[in-house]
Amino acid sequence: MLGSDYRELIVPKTDNAAKRTAMLAGGIALTVLILILSFTTGYRLLLIAAAACGFLTWYLFFTNRIEYEYIISGDELTVTKILSESKRKPMLTVPLDKVTAFCKLQDAEPLSSGQTLVLACTAQDDTAYSADFDHPQYGRTRLLWTPNDDILLYLVKVLPRSLRFHYEAPAEADSAE
Repeated sequence: MLGSDYRELIVPKTDNAAKRTAMLAGGIALTVLILILSFTTGYRLLLIAAAACGFLTWYLFFTNRIEYEYIISGDELTVTKILSESKRKPMLTVPLDKVTAFCKLQDAEPLSSGQTLVLACTAQDDTAYSADFDHPQYGRTRLLWTPNDDILLYLVKVLPRSLRFHYEAPAEADSAE
């Protein structure tokens, strides 16, 4: 059994939904156009082009299904990028005691020059948080991510006290109403 210092969360990337929809609609329209052109002109070789276009549309649509996995084990955060629910690409691992700044994205200082930005959030909105730290490979780094209430409550306990990070989970709505 995993200890109480283990947290895991998978969040989907949602700010690319318009791009995915546009690729799907454009790919379908182009495939249908090539099919119509093939049947009206009699060039049956265009059927191969239509099949290739249909496959490319499917491939691009599903490879743009991106999720991020956050695993906190003890005092270490590991972020992994998941493509098409099958391919995993490790992004970074950072000790939580090395975090130098942690806050909601809208409260974060502007990105400084020379600082590496790692995007691993559902969207860059009011649910995203910013964590600054020094990474051995990337140097000064800022991670944008979307932790849930359980992870945020855990971070209150493990982040350095000098950050003065405080979080209270929102109260559950009464079900008696």
